[in-house]
Amino acid sequence: MYSKDFTGSVMQRDTITFFKWIIPLSLAWGIAYPLTKVVTFSVSPILVSVARVIVGTLFFYFLGRGFSIGIKQFVNALFNVIILLALVNVGIYLSPSPGLVATMIYTQPIFVLVIELILGSKISLRGMSGVVIGVLGVLISATLSFNIGLLFGIMGSLSWAIGTVYYYRNLSKDNVIKLNAFMSLISIPFLSSLTPLDYYFDFNVTSVVLLIILALIAQVAGFYFWFNAVRDLGSVSASTGSLLVPVIAYLTSILILKVVPNVPEIIGLILILVGVYLSLNSRKGK
Repeated sequence: MYSKDFTGSVMQRDTITFFKWIIPLSLAWGIAYPLTKVVTFSVSPILVSVARVIVGTLFFYFLGRGFSIGIKQFVNALFNVIILLALVNVGIYLSPSPGLVATMIYTQPIFVLVIELILGSKISLRGMSGVVIGVLGVLISATLSFNIGLLFGIMGSLSWAIGTVYYYRNLSKDNVIKLNAFMSLISIPFLSSLTPLDYYFDFNVTSVVLLIILALIAQVAGFYFWFNAVRDLGSVSASTGSLLVPVIAYLTSILILKVVPNVPEIIGLILILVGVYLSLNSRKGK
Protein backbone atom coordinates (compact mmCIF):
# COMPACT_ATOMS: atom_id res chain seq x y z
CA MET A 1 0.00 0.00 0.00
CA TYR A 2 1.27 3.47 -0.86
CA SER A 3 0.87 6.58 1.18
CA LYS A 4 -1.05 9.41 -0.39
CA ASP A 5 1.94 11.75 -0.14
CA PHE A 6 4.30 9.24 -1.78
CA THR A 7 1.94 8.40 -4.64
CA GLY A 8 1.22 12.09 -5.17
CA SER A 9 4.92 12.93 -5.29
CA VAL A 10 5.53 10.17 -7.83
CA MET A 11 2.69 11.41 -10.01
CA GLN A 12 3.99 14.98 -9.74
CA ARG A 13 7.50 13.86 -10.66
CA ASP A 14 6.24 11.91 -13.68
CA THR A 15 4.15 14.86 -14.83
CA ILE A 16 7.18 17.13 -14.65
CA THR A 17 9.24 14.55 -16.54
CA PHE A 18 6.49 14.29 -19.16
CA PHE A 19 6.54 18.02 -19.78
CA LYS A 20 10.35 18.06 -19.70
CA TRP A 21 10.82 15.49 -22.48
CA ILE A 22 7.55 14.56 -24.24
CA ILE A 23 6.31 18.10 -24.94
CA PRO A 24 9.56 19.28 -26.61
CA LEU A 25 9.79 15.91 -28.39
CA SER A 26 6.27 16.34 -29.77
CA LEU A 27 7.04 19.88 -30.90
CA ALA A 28 10.28 18.80 -32.60
CA TRP A 29 8.92 15.77 -34.43
CA GLY A 30 5.51 17.37 -34.99
CA ILE A 31 7.06 20.35 -36.78
CA ALA A 32 9.36 17.97 -38.68
CA TYR A 33 6.48 16.34 -40.59
CA PRO A 34 5.20 19.37 -42.53
CA LEU A 35 8.79 20.60 -42.86
CA THR A 36 9.76 17.24 -44.37
CA LYS A 37 6.91 17.59 -46.83
CA VAL A 38 8.29 20.98 -47.91
CA VAL A 39 11.87 19.68 -48.15
CA THR A 40 10.92 16.60 -50.20
CA PHE A 41 9.70 18.83 -53.01
CA SER A 42 13.41 19.36 -53.69
CA VAL A 43 15.15 16.44 -51.98
CA SER A 44 14.24 12.72 -52.10
CA PRO A 45 13.03 11.21 -48.79
CA ILE A 46 15.92 8.76 -48.58
CA LEU A 47 18.45 11.53 -49.16
CA VAL A 48 16.71 13.49 -46.40
CA SER A 49 17.36 10.58 -44.03
CA VAL A 50 21.04 10.43 -45.04
CA ALA A 51 21.39 14.16 -44.43
CA ARG A 52 19.71 13.74 -41.04
CA VAL A 53 22.18 11.13 -39.80
CA ILE A 54 25.19 13.02 -41.18
CA VAL A 55 24.18 16.22 -39.38
CA GLY A 56 23.29 14.16 -36.31
CA THR A 57 26.72 12.53 -36.29
CA LEU A 58 28.57 15.85 -36.49
CA PHE A 59 26.41 17.62 -33.92
CA PHE A 60 26.31 14.82 -31.32
CA TYR A 61 30.01 14.01 -31.75
CA PHE A 62 31.21 17.55 -31.13
CA LEU A 63 28.70 18.04 -28.32
CA GLY A 64 29.62 14.78 -26.56
CA ARG A 65 33.26 14.69 -27.69
CA GLY A 66 33.14 11.03 -28.59
CA PHE A 67 31.06 7.95 -29.35
CA SER A 68 29.48 5.25 -27.20
CA ILE A 69 30.56 2.16 -29.12
CA GLY A 70 29.65 -1.50 -28.60
CA ILE A 71 27.51 -4.42 -29.74
CA LYS A 72 24.51 -3.23 -27.74
CA GLN A 73 24.87 0.25 -29.20
CA PHE A 74 24.94 -1.21 -32.72
CA VAL A 75 21.81 -3.31 -32.08
CA ASN A 76 20.12 -0.19 -30.72
CA ALA A 77 21.06 1.76 -33.87
CA LEU A 78 19.88 -1.09 -36.07
CA PHE A 79 16.31 -1.05 -34.77
CA ASN A 80 15.91 2.63 -33.79
CA VAL A 81 17.49 4.25 -36.84
CA ILE A 82 18.69 2.01 -39.69
CA ILE A 83 15.75 -0.40 -40.11
CA LEU A 84 13.21 2.21 -39.01
CA LEU A 85 14.25 4.91 -41.49
CA ALA A 86 14.86 2.38 -44.27
CA LEU A 87 11.37 0.86 -43.95
CA VAL A 88 9.70 4.27 -43.67
CA ASN A 89 11.45 5.56 -46.78
CA VAL A 90 10.73 2.42 -48.81
CA GLY A 91 7.11 2.67 -47.64
CA ILE A 92 6.94 6.30 -48.74
CA TYR A 93 8.44 5.31 -52.11
CA LEU A 94 5.86 2.54 -52.65
CA SER A 95 2.79 4.32 -51.25
CA PRO A 96 0.55 6.90 -52.94
CA SER A 97 -0.01 8.37 -49.45
CA PRO A 98 3.37 9.21 -47.84
CA GLY A 99 1.71 10.99 -44.91
CA LEU A 100 -0.31 7.87 -44.14
CA VAL A 101 2.88 5.77 -44.04
CA ALA A 102 4.38 8.21 -41.53
CA THR A 103 1.20 8.03 -39.42
CA MET A 104 1.44 4.23 -39.32
CA ILE A 105 4.71 4.62 -37.42
CA TYR A 106 2.64 5.72 -34.43
CA THR A 107 1.08 2.29 -34.03
CA GLN A 108 4.41 1.72 -32.23
CA PRO A 109 2.99 1.98 -28.67
CA ILE A 110 0.79 -1.08 -29.17
CA PHE A 111 3.84 -3.14 -30.17
CA VAL A 112 5.78 -1.81 -27.17
CA LEU A 113 2.88 -2.82 -24.91
CA VAL A 114 2.75 -6.35 -26.34
CA ILE A 115 6.53 -6.80 -26.11
CA GLU A 116 6.64 -5.59 -22.50
CA LEU A 117 3.76 -7.90 -21.54
CA ILE A 118 5.54 -10.85 -23.18
CA LEU A 119 8.68 -9.97 -21.22
CA GLY A 120 6.70 -10.02 -17.98
CA SER A 121 6.20 -6.32 -17.27
CA LYS A 122 3.23 -5.42 -15.07
CA ILE A 123 1.14 -2.69 -16.71
CA SER A 124 -2.02 -1.23 -15.21
CA LEU A 125 -5.38 -1.59 -16.94
CA ARG A 126 -5.55 2.20 -17.29
CA GLY A 127 -2.12 2.23 -18.91
CA MET A 128 -3.12 -0.48 -21.40
CA SER A 129 -6.38 1.35 -22.12
CA GLY A 130 -4.43 4.53 -22.81
CA VAL A 131 -2.22 2.76 -25.35
CA VAL A 132 -5.16 1.08 -27.12
CA ILE A 133 -7.28 4.26 -27.26
CA GLY A 134 -4.32 6.33 -28.45
CA VAL A 135 -3.41 3.92 -31.24
CA LEU A 136 -7.08 3.67 -32.21
CA GLY A 137 -7.02 7.44 -32.56
CA VAL A 138 -4.01 7.17 -34.88
CA LEU A 139 -5.79 4.64 -37.08
CA ILE A 140 -8.99 6.67 -37.23
CA SER A 141 -7.16 9.90 -38.02
CA ALA A 142 -5.32 8.08 -40.79
CA THR A 143 -8.61 6.93 -42.39
CA LEU A 144 -6.87 3.68 -43.21
CA SER A 145 -6.87 2.35 -46.80
CA PHE A 146 -4.41 -0.48 -47.32
CA ASN A 147 -1.53 -0.37 -49.77
CA ILE A 148 1.86 -2.08 -49.79
CA GLY A 149 3.59 1.08 -48.55
CA LEU A 150 1.55 0.98 -45.33
CA LEU A 151 2.87 -2.52 -44.62
CA PHE A 152 6.40 -1.11 -44.60
CA GLY A 153 5.24 1.68 -42.29
CA ILE A 154 3.82 -0.85 -39.82
CA MET A 155 7.02 -2.94 -40.01
CA GLY A 156 8.94 0.25 -39.27
CA SER A 157 6.69 0.75 -36.26
CA LEU A 158 7.55 -2.76 -35.03
CA SER A 159 11.27 -2.08 -35.49
CA TRP A 160 10.97 1.14 -33.48
CA ALA A 161 9.07 -0.71 -30.73
CA ILE A 162 11.76 -3.39 -30.48
CA GLY A 163 14.43 -0.68 -30.38
CA THR A 164 12.58 1.25 -27.68
CA VAL A 165 12.27 -1.74 -25.36
CA TYR A 166 15.85 -2.79 -26.10
CA TYR A 167 17.19 0.66 -25.23
CA TYR A 168 15.17 0.89 -22.01
CA ARG A 169 16.33 -2.52 -20.81
CA ASN A 170 19.97 -2.38 -21.94
CA LEU A 171 21.22 1.16 -22.52
CA SER A 172 19.15 3.56 -20.43
CA LYS A 173 22.21 4.37 -18.29
CA ASP A 174 24.38 5.09 -21.34
CA ASN A 175 25.42 8.62 -22.33
CA VAL A 176 22.54 9.77 -24.57
CA ILE A 177 24.64 12.22 -26.60
CA LYS A 178 27.51 9.80 -27.31
CA LEU A 179 25.02 7.01 -28.03
CA ASN A 180 23.22 9.17 -30.60
CA ALA A 181 26.55 10.14 -32.15
CA PHE A 182 27.40 6.48 -32.73
CA MET A 183 23.90 5.56 -33.92
CA SER A 184 23.93 8.35 -36.48
CA LEU A 185 27.45 7.48 -37.66
CA ILE A 186 26.80 3.77 -38.11
CA SER A 187 23.57 4.52 -40.01
CA ILE A 188 25.26 6.59 -42.75
CA PRO A 189 26.55 3.72 -44.98
CA PHE A 190 23.37 1.65 -44.62
CA LEU A 191 21.00 4.50 -45.53
CA SER A 192 23.34 5.81 -48.25
CA SER A 193 23.06 2.46 -50.04
CA LEU A 194 19.33 3.13 -50.53
CA THR A 195 19.72 6.56 -52.18
CA PRO A 196 19.56 5.19 -55.78
CA LEU A 197 16.04 3.91 -55.03
CA ASP A 198 14.44 7.31 -55.59
CA TYR A 199 17.18 9.92 -55.94
CA TYR A 200 16.54 13.56 -56.74
CA PHE A 201 18.08 16.75 -55.38
CA ASP A 202 17.19 20.20 -56.69
CA PHE A 203 20.30 21.90 -55.33
CA ASN A 204 19.74 25.48 -54.16
CA VAL A 205 20.47 27.52 -51.05
CA THR A 206 16.90 27.32 -49.72
CA SER A 207 16.66 23.53 -49.97
CA VAL A 208 20.06 23.05 -48.31
CA VAL A 209 19.22 25.41 -45.43
CA LEU A 210 15.82 23.72 -44.87
CA LEU A 211 17.48 20.30 -45.01
CA ILE A 212 19.96 21.28 -42.28
CA ILE A 213 17.21 22.82 -40.13
CA LEU A 214 15.13 19.66 -40.53
CA ALA A 215 18.09 17.48 -39.51
CA LEU A 216 18.71 19.58 -36.41
CA ILE A 217 15.03 19.44 -35.41
CA ALA A 218 14.16 15.83 -36.28
CA GLN A 219 17.43 13.98 -35.71
CA VAL A 220 19.32 16.02 -33.12
CA ALA A 221 16.58 17.52 -30.94
CA GLY A 222 14.02 14.76 -31.55
CA PHE A 223 16.25 11.80 -30.76
CA TYR A 224 17.82 13.56 -27.78
CA PHE A 225 14.39 14.20 -26.22
CA TRP A 226 13.14 10.73 -27.19
CA PHE A 227 15.82 8.63 -25.51
CA ASN A 228 15.71 10.79 -22.39
CA ALA A 229 11.93 10.30 -22.28
CA VAL A 230 12.25 6.51 -22.55
CA ARG A 231 14.96 6.48 -19.87
CA ASP A 232 12.92 8.53 -17.39
CA LEU A 233 9.33 7.46 -18.15
CA GLY A 234 9.77 3.88 -19.32
CA SER A 235 9.08 2.36 -22.73
CA VAL A 236 5.27 2.20 -22.50
CA SER A 237 4.60 5.68 -21.10
CA ALA A 238 7.14 7.36 -23.40
CA SER A 239 5.73 5.56 -26.44
CA THR A 240 2.18 6.56 -25.56
CA GLY A 241 3.35 10.12 -24.98
CA SER A 242 4.86 10.14 -28.48
CA LEU A 243 1.31 9.91 -29.82
CA LEU A 244 1.20 13.67 -29.28
CA VAL A 245 3.49 13.97 -32.31
CA PRO A 246 0.67 13.38 -34.86
CA VAL A 247 -1.43 15.94 -32.98
CA ILE A 248 1.30 18.58 -33.27
CA ALA A 249 1.95 17.50 -36.86
CA TYR A 250 -1.68 18.22 -37.79
CA LEU A 251 -1.60 21.59 -36.03
CA THR A 252 1.67 22.68 -37.66
CA SER A 253 0.43 21.42 -41.03
CA ILE A 254 -2.47 23.85 -40.71
CA LEU A 255 -0.03 26.70 -40.11
CA ILE A 256 2.65 25.72 -42.64
CA LEU A 257 0.78 23.84 -45.38
CA LYS A 258 -2.74 25.28 -44.82
CA VAL A 259 -4.10 21.73 -44.59
CA VAL A 260 -7.22 21.51 -42.40
CA PRO A 261 -7.99 18.13 -40.74
CA ASN A 262 -11.29 16.44 -41.61
CA VAL A 263 -13.84 15.01 -39.16
CA PRO A 264 -12.26 11.50 -38.79
CA GLU A 265 -8.88 13.14 -38.20
CA ILE A 266 -10.32 15.40 -35.49
CA ILE A 267 -12.02 12.41 -33.79
CA GLY A 268 -8.72 10.52 -33.97
CA LEU A 269 -6.81 13.41 -32.44
CA ILE A 270 -9.26 13.59 -29.53
CA LEU A 271 -8.82 9.86 -28.88
CA ILE A 272 -5.04 10.27 -29.00
CA LEU A 273 -5.20 12.98 -26.32
CA VAL A 274 -7.46 10.78 -24.15
CA GLY A 275 -5.05 7.85 -24.55
CA VAL A 276 -2.03 9.96 -23.60
CA TYR A 277 -3.88 11.33 -20.55
CA LEU A 278 -4.82 7.83 -19.34
CA SER A 279 -1.28 6.58 -19.80
CA LEU A 280 0.22 9.52 -17.93
CA ASN A 281 -2.14 9.01 -15.01
CA SER A 282 -1.61 5.25 -14.87
CA ARG A 283 1.92 5.43 -13.41
CA LYS A 284 2.08 4.64 -9.68
CA GLY A 285 4.88 4.44 -7.21
CA LYS A 286 6.25 0.96 -6.93
